[in-house]
Amino acid sequence: MHSLSSQSHISARFGILAPIIYFSTVIILGFLEPEYDHMIMMMSVLGGVGGIRGFAFNLGIFLTGACVILFGFGLWQKIQSKTGASLFIVGGFALIGSAIFHCEANCTNVILERNFTGTLHIVFAFITGMCLSIAPFWIYANFKGDDRWKRYQTFTLIVPILANMAGLFLWITLATRRVPAIEGLVQRLGIVFVFIWIGVISLRMYQLSRIDH
Repeated sequence: MHSLSSQSHISARFGILAPIIYFSTVIILGFLEPEYDHMIMMMSVLGGVGGIRGFAFNLGIFLTGACVILFGFGLWQKIQSKTGASLFIVGGFALIGSAIFHCEANCTNVILERNFTGTLHIVFAFITGMCLSIAPFWIYANFKGDDRWKRYQTFTLIVPILANMAGLFLWITLATRRVPAIEGLVQRLGIVFVFIWIGVISLRMYQLSRIDH
């Protein structure tokens, strides 16, 4: 019991770090990049910036993915949701993949002249969004009947609904008729809700691990 409590305690800390690293990376580097518009531009564009800022963005996404993986292992131990936890772990690895196989300048290797790296970036980004947006549905099922998580049930159901609505809208418009004026905003909505959920649930995991300890 002590060992499991200690492991979930550590995983919870990484889960708390995940949204902090993610939001800081996107917001700060987006602010530093001249003419970058969060409403219009995809986050991946920041990974194609030359020099230290592009490297910093991809490193931040890489570290976020690592934190999500460790958070997923914590879920496995604390909530016993193998499916939900596995989806977070896969999503974390895919996030790392999207950082390794990142955009070139202005994402030309993804949009205009797609190459092997650009294709892998799209694949990993899709897997990330899909896994992270549906994982809370399985966590919600495990919260039922557990008094320790009762207050988080509705929140855990609403988050994936909102995330998937944004994600479906984005991928459908990208495949049919694009809406560039809000693409950046919609992409963020598809992932922001999930990272907020990760932070909130990690804080609860941290509290419970201290009680169990």
